[in-house]
Amino acid sequence: MNRIMFDIYNLIQELSWCFGSQGLGGKYCGDLSFIEFIALKKLCEHDDITVLEMAKKLNITKSGTSKIIDRLENKSYVFREPSPVDGRVCYIRITDKGVNEVSKIIKRYTDYVSEMLKDLDPIVLDHIKKVLELLVILEARRVRS
Repeated sequence: MNRIMFDIYNLIQELSWCFGSQGLGGKYCGDLSFIEFIALKKLCEHDDITVLEMAKKLNITKSGTSKIIDRLENKSYVFREPSPVDGRVCYIRITDKGVNEVSKIIKRYTDYVSEMLKDLDPIVLDHIKKVLELLVILEARRVRS
């Protein structure tokens, strides 16, 4: 096994753990699981999204996505709206409560990251950002292929 690849994998896994709902003492995602938060965040970024489109964005099954949407609907963060054109199609809409919750969570995490990285040189911060962007781009390409 290539040691550097193993180290990179472990570091990504540690970051995922730290920034998931269980990280930071479990208080940063409120009553949301991490996947619920990501779904809400994607709803803030995309208007007129169907359950199937959300499933593709989350890279999970349509039935798994429906379960997540059910939980978010029970918490009053989203609601389903049938398409006026095709009753078989259902759009997911985020409520004001959902938008507010996403905004609060993003602020908490942004403040956390700002505090953690406050003493780093701006050039180092730019390098960190570029490496993370590259990883996201590479993963998005992998998922699409």
